[in-house]
Amino acid sequence: MSERRRKIRTGTVFTLLILLLLTGIWLEINAGYRKISLEEMWEIFRGGGGKSVRYTLLNLRLPRVFTSLLVGVGLAVSGCVIQGVSKNEMAEPGILGINAGAGLFVAAFFVFVPKGSVSLTILLPILAFTGSMAAAAVDYRLALTKQGISPRRLLLMGVAVSTAVSSVTTILMLRLPDSDYAFVQNWLSGSIWGADWKNVRLLSFCFLILGAFIFYKTRTLNVLSLGYQTATGLGAEVSGQSVLLLGAAIAMSSLCCAVGGGLSFVGLVCPHLARRLVGPNYRILVPATVLTGAVLMTYADMISRTLLSPNEIPVGIVAAVIGAPYFLYLLIKT
Repeated sequence: MSERRRKIRTGTVFTLLILLLLTGIWLEINAGYRKISLEEMWEIFRGGGGKSVRYTLLNLRLPRVFTSLLVGVGLAVSGCVIQGVSKNEMAEPGILGINAGAGLFVAAFFVFVPKGSVSLTILLPILAFTGSMAAAAVDYRLALTKQGISPRRLLLMGVAVSTAVSSVTTILMLRLPDSDYAFVQNWLSGSIWGADWKNVRLLSFCFLILGAFIFYKTRTLNVLSLGYQTATGLGAEVSGQSVLLLGAAIAMSSLCCAVGGGLSFVGLVCPHLARRLVGPNYRILVPATVLTGAVLMTYADMISRTLLSPNEIPVGIVAAVIGAPYFLYLLIKT
């Protein structure tokens, strides 16, 4: 394929993804009993509009839309980086036990800390981040060899750690009262529970910094994809750069866990779809993964809210239904 045709194809892909995202945002805003027209939205943004529709749009629907969108972006980029560093196309935050580590700390909090003693909104992201980092540190240490990270060992150790941690989490949950058990179970299944402007601002600020760092390191990701020996021969500090990139990916995924629970397969599917659309160059792949993750989670969240309305399906289940067949396809292919 010539360079000109490649640029045209890439531009077309990005345009279609943006159109799909805008359509998904519009559909999710109107995923409810009360439909909001473009004229009403414009009036509200100008400072007018009725109190009820204004409250519905600004306090309920837009925070939910942006939260699900940002969670999709964070998980997709995290999966893209983890796959690039480990050189393992099966790798993603959920499979490597990062979600399980966050879930263990959240469950332990509900079991051992009295309710009302601290703010859940403040502490939950810290717990999820700490649990994710702990699980990732164990995975990294067990997968590390003299030649760097072993992709096969990383996957196998991640599955083992995830299984062990999930078992401990289940044991802890048996001690919870029904209300706390239901909350933790919904959290583990993937539920956009923290849909408010505070979390939107937090995710936006953190993802802006982490995303800029990852995009700055896309050249390093391209070099790492060539293999340990080749990357070392080109002057890359493989171990140090891998730790930095994995740290950024884990930070993004842990923040997503804190707000969106134990979402699986988003970080697996989106990088692969983006790679098929735009190719393996990370300078193009990372932005394409951002859009793919945003599109997938926006539509998954809309389906979770409307499919069995007025009841709501945990968005993690919808994402898993979309991602599981693709994961099986990858297993069969390899």
